[in-house]
Amino acid sequence: MTMRDMPGTSASLGPIEMVREGMTVVDSAGEKVGTVEAMKMGDPGAATEAGNENQDTGFLGDLAEAIGGDEREPDVPGPLRASLQRSGYIKVDGGFLFGTDRYVAADEIASVSGDTVRLRVPKDRLPKES
Repeated sequence: MTMRDMPGTSASLGPIEMVREGMTVVDSAGEKVGTVEAMKMGDPGAATEAGNENQDTGFLGDLAEAIGGDEREPDVPGPLRASLQRSGYIKVDGGFLFGTDRYVAADEIASVSGDTVRLRVPKDRLPKES
């Protein structure tokens, strides 16, 4: 059974289903945002962060988080995280030097053509990785 065969799902998920890692991402003004690092299809049932809470990993886990940070994706504040999990998102790698990783909600993708993802919004409206 495919997603298209499941009750309550649409025949098409939209442009996000054509996105692949490594594609170039440009904003609504045509400015390069970066390249697709990862993507996740949406889960309309993800109304909250339930199941995505930090687990108690003890002293070593606390030490690892203090050094490396919280690695849950998407790496944004809680309410925005839940929203991105519901809608689906792509994570955009902003580049090695001075680049900032950003998140694009599925409904902010205008089109996908060739190796390019075009957005409906300008780069500065995209949430940055925490």
